[in-house]
Amino acid sequence: MQKFVKIAVTEPDVSKVPFMLDASKFEIVMAGLKWCQGKPIVNSISLKVGVKLFKEQATLLKKHGAAVVVMAFDED
Repeated sequence: MQKFVKIAVTEPDVSKVPFMLDASKFEIVMAGLKWCQGKPIVNSISLKVGVKLFKEQATLLKKHGAAVVVMAFDED
């Protein structure tokens, strides 16, 4: 992710639009966020990881100024 974002931000036409980052591992999303310019979008975080970890992830994303897609599952 980090390598891709580093390359993408150097392209003038590409770097003008928000980036949507998506990965199955949150650490990979965070690596990409460190290189994003502007307001990135993160797809997605979920309560399936537990309330405590969800809040930690949401707090980190807020610090980076990211918009977030939150997945909601109906278990019933």
